[in-house]
Amino acid sequence: MTNNYGIARVLEPKQVLPTSAWKLDNSRYLMEGEMRIDVRRIHLEGTSFKEICLEANDNDQRIRQKIMDIVIRRGKLHNPVTDTGGLLYGTVSEIADDYDNQKGFRPGEEVICNASLASIPLYINEIISIDRAFGQIEVDGYCIVNSGVPVIRRPEELPIKLLLYILNESGTIYRICSTAVGKRRFLIVGNNLLSNLLFGTAIRKVAREDAEIVCLLDRKTDTVLRGESIERLKQHVFSEIHYVDILKPLECIERINGASRFDLSVNCADITGAETINILATKSGGTVIFANLINNYNIALYITESISRQLDIRCADGYLEAYDEFDFDIVRELIPYIEGAEEAQEGVRDDLTHPVGKKSRFLRDSGVRQTIMEDFVCESHAMATVLDEMLTVAKYDCNVLITGETGAGKGKVANMIHKNSNRKMQPFIKVTCASLNAAGMEGELFGIEEGTDQNFPAGKKGMFELADNGTLFLDEIGEMPQDLQAKLLRVIQDGEYFRVGGTSSVKTNVRIISATNRELEDLIDAGLFRRDLYYKLNVVRIRVPALRERTADIPALVEHFLESYGERFSIKRTISRDAVEYLCQCDWPGNTRELENVVQRLMISAGSEEISLIDVMREMHTDVFDMNVFGGQETEGGEVNMEVMVDNFEKNIIRHALEKYGSTRKAAKAIGISQTQLVRKKNKYGI
Repeated sequence: MTNNYGIARVLEPKQVLPTSAWKLDNSRYLMEGEMRIDVRRIHLEGTSFKEICLEANDNDQRIRQKIMDIVIRRGKLHNPVTDTGGLLYGTVSEIADDYDNQKGFRPGEEVICNASLASIPLYINEIISIDRAFGQIEVDGYCIVNSGVPVIRRPEELPIKLLLYILNESGTIYRICSTAVGKRRFLIVGNNLLSNLLFGTAIRKVAREDAEIVCLLDRKTDTVLRGESIERLKQHVFSEIHYVDILKPLECIERINGASRFDLSVNCADITGAETINILATKSGGTVIFANLINNYNIALYITESISRQLDIRCADGYLEAYDEFDFDIVRELIPYIEGAEEAQEGVRDDLTHPVGKKSRFLRDSGVRQTIMEDFVCESHAMATVLDEMLTVAKYDCNVLITGETGAGKGKVANMIHKNSNRKMQPFIKVTCASLNAAGMEGELFGIEEGTDQNFPAGKKGMFELADNGTLFLDEIGEMPQDLQAKLLRVIQDGEYFRVGGTSSVKTNVRIISATNRELEDLIDAGLFRRDLYYKLNVVRIRVPALRERTADIPALVEHFLESYGERFSIKRTISRDAVEYLCQCDWPGNTRELENVVQRLMISAGSEEISLIDVMREMHTDVFDMNVFGGQETEGGEVNMEVMVDNFEKNIIRHALEKYGSTRKAAKAIGISQTQLVRKKNKYGI
């Protein structure tokens, strides 16, 4: 089994296939039944490439770093946000004696690994260049394939970048063509012109002479190729082309002259919500094929039920033995058009109406958002990335390290991972390492054997026992004493522990999620944290950004807190727009927790139903902004004399600075004015 499936390369978690594993062993030496390929070019799955470019702000160096980080963390190029991989091309480097070499490969031959990079151990030494038009990278590296991985020779006359692009859609193209035979009306919905042309060309190759192929492209379509030859190809393949907003399905249906028109419709868009168009446009008894892995297949099924339409709905196909030569024929047909095309090097746009991440896009576009997210507020791109990462890693039963500043929401992230994992019906136990003393922490974690502690004569269950089969959340892990770190390491390695005073080992099965607001690498350098434990805990790392890095979340967080505490306190409060804008400009060293506390106090202290800018300023600057700011000029309706308020505010700031810093020179420097100005104002206000 190990030979066939590459299980020997799986590092975390054990007893799963390489595709399902979080991390693979990408070391260079060959194991039983393996072949090493020196990698030259990699095609990234389209959604993955787009997500990486967006997260890197379309910066070449950051794109390189993001790709390298994925490979370093996982030992394979398997994007944890989109959960997709890609394909690679290179030359055979070395073949183990027991590799099942049925095709007779020899070192130096150019080959294509025709299996997803999600399952292939990969090492990248250097990313030489980035091809944005095709979503590919030229690299110096190597990969390891076992005997069961499909590898094909590269046809010398075919351009490698186009070949990789088409092979990435391999089985689906072949399946679409098999289904298209004999049919007349076709619809292709997508947001990438080259993908639509690819599927359109394949259909035109096998369809009837009078076939009608309608192309529906999103207005924000990724145009990777342009020029006269591409225009000729579009005219050859498509009967009609419409540019629409594919997230408005009813408008799209009206644009193509009504529903129930097509025999076969293909969805190759990487935007969920587009599936509605395909369902409505396909006639009863017709076929809908999802060519993209990013789709709402389950929603499509619900729609067919709601409109009582019988459809044959299929997803993207995996490996099919017959498709290689078929794909080569498609490439040969496209070469005359593609070779004369101009490659567009457009940047990826951060468009909130078209979010990139697989999970966050689905949550935005469906009612499932409230169910899965509960009170997790996510409006900024920074937090959408975190949400994608944690919903993806939730299904991998591996340890997670969450980092971020105090109050950023690390505990909420840990809870979300548990609630969306396979352990969600089992306990979620939180341990705050900083709150336990060194003497009592061992008993808290591992329990106390019966009869060994007079304070617990019947014994005591530890956190590991309480969390068995569930998740143990170790908050502030950096505060754990070193002697306990060694015992925790043994539990992770051996899956068993001893209760305090016990002589028999206790088996345990827990997933460990840990969190810290400290730099564990610095603690390791200082000799305060074990490096081997760090590696065991840091299988997957998720950084929660500070609130100042995601100010787009602040308005939504404020509304969420107003609603939450409104129900708790039975108070209805709203907040003015300028008050929210002011909150967005604050620094928030305490992050989300500080903002929550401020909103809670505002709800209690506000003098009217609407929280005003004055209310917020008073709350945020209590040391210098008290009732004296108004100089007794505030009216019953809350109106103030602005000149008096500004003078009193300035007076309080100066008094506060003088009390804090002692001298006029230091006080003036602290508040950003000259010493002469401060002395003049001090005399003006009689301080």
